[in-house]
Amino acid sequence: MFDIAFSELVVIGLVALVVLGPKRLPEMARAAGRWTARIRRFVEDVKRDMGSELRREELAELRQVHQQITETKQIFEHTANSAFAGIAEIRPPETAPDYLVKALPANAATTPATKKRALKSGRKQPARTKTKKNHARKNHVRTGRQSKS
Repeated sequence: MFDIAFSELVVIGLVALVVLGPKRLPEMARAAGRWTARIRRFVEDVKRDMGSELRREELAELRQVHQQITETKQIFEHTANSAFAGIAEIRPPETAPDYLVKALPANAATTPATKKRALKSGRKQPARTKTKKNHARKNHVRTGRQSKS
């Protein structure tokens, strides 16, 4: 905190000894120590109070953000549920038109209902990918080379 060298402390001690005298110097040193301890405790209390107050403010902000996120989530869920209910009322999913089924990408036909619709519309099922081992065997058979595995 303060930049005081040992030699400066010796000079301050000698001046205090001359001014106060040998009888009052120990009493004054004890009083200075007590005041220093009180000041340090006061500073620590202020730091602790400010830290707890800042944490309270941050927690209040976090609670407010959490509440806003929860409200937004509820609005989205309500909107999505009402939209899905509206779609279900217009046309059930099992009776979707063929042009919607054909518009799906090839890898979208993974659920049983979608596969059934894809078969009805004449679309091919997505091909299963071959493993590397099967692919390697097939290539070796074509080229006539033997595989070591």
